[in-house]
Amino acid sequence: MIELMVVIVILGILVTLVAATYGGVQAKNRNGQREVAIDTLKGDLESYYAQSNMYPTVTELNDSSWVSKNIPDLTVSTLQDPSWSDKVTACTVDHHSVVIDTAAVDCYTYQPVTTDGSACDNIQKICAHYTLTASLEGGLQYVKSSLN
Repeated sequence: MIELMVVIVILGILVTLVAATYGGVQAKNRNGQREVAIDTLKGDLESYYAQSNMYPTVTELNDSSWVSKNIPDLTVSTLQDPSWSDKVTACTVDHHSVVIDTAAVDCYTYQPVTTDGSACDNIQKICAHYTLTASLEGGLQYVKSSLN
């Protein structure tokens, strides 16, 4: 009976270790996906800047018809955090993921600004710089900025 109890305790410890390791691997995988998405988005934004000499506004980047016309390589999945669901109200519009201009968990942040750091609209004030941010699991942030 004691031997059986020892075996059950050992199995319980092993199951706990496997579950903890699996969760960590999954979080690391999602963080890797976030980094790849931010890097891809940065590349798309830099290509757009090379053609138009300005970066898109948040509104433009969230407009699917504008994106398909101006940044055709950008996919909806690139703008969607791996942990996003339509219950994440901070970055959900009509059950679709969007980028936002203030940091939120499970959302990507895009903050375009003018050369002096003020808000831009690409009509009166050109978007000349940006910052992209993804909140990583574990409390860190992955941040990329415009090249110029």
